[in-house]
Amino acid sequence: MTEYVEATTPKAGGVTAFDEANKAAARLIKPKAILYTTALLSWMQPFQSGWSTSQMNLSQYNDTDECNARPVAEDTCLMFPGHSKLEWTFAVNAWIFGAMVGSLCCGHFSDKYGRKKALMGNCIFMIVGGVVQASVSNIWVFAVGRLIAGIASGTATATIGGYINELSPPHMRNTLGLGLQIFTTIGILVPAICFFFANTSSGWRYLAAFPVVLAVIYLLLAPT
Repeated sequence: MTEYVEATTPKAGGVTAFDEANKAAARLIKPKAILYTTALLSWMQPFQSGWSTSQMNLSQYNDTDECNARPVAEDTCLMFPGHSKLEWTFAVNAWIFGAMVGSLCCGHFSDKYGRKKALMGNCIFMIVGGVVQASVSNIWVFAVGRLIAGIASGTATATIGGYINELSPPHMRNTLGLGLQIFTTIGILVPAICFFFANTSSGWRYLAAFPVVLAVIYLLLAPT
């Protein structure tokens, strides 16, 4: 069996970046509460990503037969009654395109202004995307809101990992790094629970607006 040999940085003189002595010293570090609260605060942004993923998944929002009916029956096709399959496809997938743009473009701003400022700027996209989605009466404008929300989601997912990594002591990076996936998953789950209360003609607007609350909380607390 081939013996495992740890790879080292070229010209590092055979010294690993984080040897056993460093690990032992790192474990003596006692993180303060501010580390956990900062991480928790930042995880609200990937929570928004998960939320936006599933906020439109209620069947009553887009039942093809109900939406194609003329006239559309009351309490059916709850989002933009009478919308076409093409319109719905654009509205759903605009978020995916926005997430692609956000994840590809955020690195430049994150490196230039720092992770924290990039995340604070990202809150603007969360707010604008939420307000547009919650307030419009036209599905094409709603798709624009989804696009903006997607930019926020892509930026959050691409930035949070590095931000948490920079905040964390070396021995806690793996543990705290899990928060990105955990909160994204929770964000997917919670709207599914809310569908029990949001299955009305206006309930979807509250779901669309909720990320605004997350962004405002982040902007209020992150500077401290």
